[in-house]
Amino acid sequence: MKKTLSIAAMLCGLCVCANAASMVTEWTGGAGPTEGNTYELGNADNWSNGVPSRGNGQGPDVIFNNSGTVNVNGSMVDTSDGGGITVTGNSNVTVGGTRYMGNVTVGSGSILNLGQVDFKSSDITLDGALNLTVCGIDSGGDGARLVFGIGGIMNVNQKIWGASSFSVSGLLATTSADLTVGEFQFVTRTLVNSAGFEGGDISLGEFLAEDGSSLTKASAKMEGDAADYQGQYYVYKDGNTIKVQYVVGGAVPEPATATLSLLGLAALMLRRRRA
Repeated sequence: MKKTLSIAAMLCGLCVCANAASMVTEWTGGAGPTEGNTYELGNADNWSNGVPSRGNGQGPDVIFNNSGTVNVNGSMVDTSDGGGITVTGNSNVTVGGTRYMGNVTVGSGSILNLGQVDFKSSDITLDGALNLTVCGIDSGGDGARLVFGIGGIMNVNQKIWGASSFSVSGLLATTSADLTVGEFQFVTRTLVNSAGFEGGDISLGEFLAEDGSSLTKASAKMEGDAADYQGQYYVYKDGNTIKVQYVVGGAVPEPATATLSLLGLAALMLRRRRA
């Protein structure tokens, strides 16, 4: 888990460095964990550094952190060419009228809902859910790189156009406390839901285990005994969706848990000896 956090921190650090010249403004408006009120995007009082705007031909970095459930009324400015939107802290954010988009980051437990989006030279990092009405890959940039965290998913209501410039990679949770050590099973996870793809295929890239260790890409869908495919995965198109199949094994208990288990076993043996 620490390795995963380190990888995420490194990616965020790279984004911050790359976008150092962009204006950074964070949402400070109302709403709370259960509210869903509509707020005006153009109200400067709702932002820490003024209303998001382009400067020097560069998009701003817009941050929604711990914002609860927020509906933002109005058109989001073009965040391409160095800018982007970050949603973290279990926030549920809806922004209408978005068009050209730079980088997108959705943290674990958070949701970002956008309207029409044309990605342009974009890094899309998802540990939460990104819900899009219309999604395209603008020919004026160098495509979009979609990187999934452990719980990330992207849902698109219509066909994704320009999909030949869309790459998919990420992390997979390859251990589970629900399985015993030495037990393995296949898991299939949906990464992208859409109504189809126009203009080409998505490039299916590499995935790592949640601790950052390497996994091997299988040549076909895996069948039979999951134990025979430890450390492998298979990412594929299934109709209009992108899915990944991989192997999950029983998690080794945490050191503290293992120690308590051993102490309990020792106490039980001592009790039996005394009996």
